[in-house]
Amino acid sequence: MKNCRSSVRLTAGTLLLALAGGTAQAAPPGFVVLSADGDKVMTRCNPRNLAFQSRCAVSSLPGESGYALLATRSSDIVKNDVVIGRLVDKVWKHPDGRYIFGAQVQLNANPFDLTGLAFNANDLFRQVRADQPVAVAYQLGTATKALKKAGRTLQGLHEEPPEDEDDEDAVGVLSVDSAADAGNEPIDFVGPRRPARDNGWVDFRIDANAAEPSGPSSAHSPWLLVRTKAPAGYSLQPFAIRLLSSDFPDASQFTEIYLPGYQPD
Repeated sequence: MKNCRSSVRLTAGTLLLALAGGTAQAAPPGFVVLSADGDKVMTRCNPRNLAFQSRCAVSSLPGESGYALLATRSSDIVKNDVVIGRLVDKVWKHPDGRYIFGAQVQLNANPFDLTGLAFNANDLFRQVRADQPVAVAYQLGTATKALKKAGRTLQGLHEEPPEDEDDEDAVGVLSVDSAADAGNEPIDFVGPRRPARDNGWVDFRIDANAAEPSGPSSAHSPWLLVRTKAPAGYSLQPFAIRLLSSDFPDASQFTEIYLPGYQPD
């Protein structure tokens, strides 16, 4: 907890320097490297969808120069025999051997179960090589809601272990996040809920729904980008993508859909 408070003071100090005309060393927008070990699994990007916040964001696809598009595909997302949207998937490669994998979910308002609600995508997961470094970014594109956070895990919204009431890590989360908003810095912070690490997956926390019951809707997700290495190239695999709807109080209401997609080999 001591280190957490120190980081708050440091970030706030950086902000004060910027306001005073000093040189603030804020992280530029763009790809952010995800941690591969330790308790700090999730890195927050723009959880409150702030217009001025650009951390983890890129302005165009694929987010960095020098990459050539290798493959693109579009496929229906089907649940209970109902087409609820489309997944668009792309792969780019750099001459130095790095790859960028990008996905966007485009949902419609079709009800797919007995609730009569449209599908609400809270997380999109992509399989990666567990032994390779991963960086993430997002491009807003046709979406109206930004990427909330990302990490190397297969546990999405409300799938994490329950919050421990005695967990002091919950103290100061908002102040740390607010300070980073001002400095445009991505945060890798433990927080009160710790998803289990799984370096074979990247989780993108999003909020895509064509018919949001309350508040504004964003039928499309941002473009969700993974930069990594693929020593043996890439291939189309049947379970490369996992889509999760889990913004419910009861886990029995959660819905997951596995989709084919491009995967690093």
